[in-house]
Amino acid sequence: MFNNQKIVRAYDRLMNNSRQRRYYGDSGFYNFGYWATGATNQRAASEALVDVLVERLPQQHGNILDVACGMGASTHRLAEQHKFRHITAINLSQAQIDAASKRAPAATVLVMDASKLEFPANTFDSIICVEAAFHFNTREAFLREALRVLKPGGGLSLSDIVARRFVGPLTGHAGMPGANQLPNIAAYESLLKSIGFAGVRIDDVTGDTLGAFRRSIKQWPAAERINGTMSFRSSLGVAAGAQLISGYFHATIRNYMLVSARKPG
Repeated sequence: MFNNQKIVRAYDRLMNNSRQRRYYGDSGFYNFGYWATGATNQRAASEALVDVLVERLPQQHGNILDVACGMGASTHRLAEQHKFRHITAINLSQAQIDAASKRAPAATVLVMDASKLEFPANTFDSIICVEAAFHFNTREAFLREALRVLKPGGGLSLSDIVARRFVGPLTGHAGMPGANQLPNIAAYESLLKSIGFAGVRIDDVTGDTLGAFRRSIKQWPAAERINGTMSFRSSLGVAAGAQLISGYFHATIRNYMLVSARKPG
């Protein structure tokens, strides 16, 4: 049986790992990032991922909901680089919400389940969700809730994945309910349209996200060793772990997508 809290605890541990924090430039991000804009490190790529999601929204102002905000890095980026009137951020983890409230003090941050949004209908002008919807129990429930709480004409923009048919430990163990398994991008598009979204656009950016991340994480231990921030022995162990991580994601993820749609009206 899928266990949301087990996934929350796993991410709490991963996001607080000292080497993970250093790889992400102590930014609070934890995603593959978007590298097509010329990012040269993981922090910049992760910031660019938020920016490209905002660019795909029909309006970049008003009230925005940051779903699965993690430790608040995406929320902070929205506050510092964009012009939304008010930012609300939600996450299932109290520990991550505590971190997010410190990182983005001007935002409203709440512990909340993305599949059971506790907001009235027609509340938000925009919703973003960075690399998390495949975890939700279920993705479809979240998308229906997103449509409900968006104002007419409001936009949804997210990054998400289509997993391979055989996803190994990604299903259940690492956090994808079986109900979220879709065969291809066309099925994802059909799901959005059947729920009631209009203006659906899905771009496969696997190479500019997962592919570039895999190259970056494999090169990082050597760069740390050259910079003198990691010993030779430590770098060998980290490099071996990076190879395993890279291979795992390559084997389990079929497509990484930028997805945008709007509520009719």
